[in-house]
Amino acid sequence: MYTGLTRNPVMVIVLSFITCGIYSFYWHYKAGDEIRMALGRPDAINPMLVIFSIICFPLMFYYIYTVDKALVELAAARGKPYTSNFVLWIVLCVLGIGLFVEMFMVQDTLNDIWADSAPVV
Repeated sequence: MYTGLTRNPVMVIVLSFITCGIYSFYWHYKAGDEIRMALGRPDAINPMLVIFSIICFPLMFYYIYTVDKALVELAAARGKPYTSNFVLWIVLCVLGIGLFVEMFMVQDTLNDIWADSAPVV
């Protein structure tokens, strides 16, 4: 069972601010990659959408939709409760904070999933 990296969700946001958003693209790429590997489906999330969303911002909405959909699937597969947050993230994007809230919530959810999946030594 694949276990991704545990990251501090607050630091994900802080690093995104400090790097003027560059870290957010890196984080989205890595988090998407970890979700794909945990699901065992390379088609679950297309990490290149993050790169292309720099050029065409509306692609970021589709990307976060696919991340949310994949998180629902991953949480269900691992027996964790998770409800879709896509609509919340889109509404908050209109207010200018949606991507940061999305990043925090996704990393927090992944940390929860990874903690329960970690092998006991």
